[in-house]
Amino acid sequence: QMPQISYASTAPELSDRGRYEFFSRVVPPDSYQAQAMVALVRALGWKYVSTLASEGSYGESGVDAFLQSSREAGGLCIAQSIKIPREPRAGAYAQVVQRLMETSTARGVVIFAHEDDIRSVPSMDQYRPV
Repeated sequence: QMPQISYASTAPELSDRGRYEFFSRVVPPDSYQAQAMVALVRALGWKYVSTLASEGSYGESGVDAFLQSSREAGGLCIAQSIKIPREPRAGAYAQVVQRLMETSTARGVVIFAHEDDIRSVPSMDQYRPV
């Protein structure tokens, strides 16, 4: 029964007052971010996108929330969902980009990933669509 305030915890399950009665945060849960991403994708007129997530709670639950919000909103199709392994091996990030390029007709990539993962993904400019 010790109050806790977090500046970075975004996991939606922390909103469960029955389970986390003394928890509060100063940032919104991932589900709000996912709803905003769906609104942004729709505002851009994209109907076909891929998703990319860091393996683990943040990335996977973020993409799950995005998929749920996109189903509720309708009109969006997911080309593919790719996970970045928790401990990627050499070449894993290049493989991610190659896989994303397999669906070259996707208009964009919605990403829920840790900063280090994003920095490590090479630019797609150097790849040609498969």
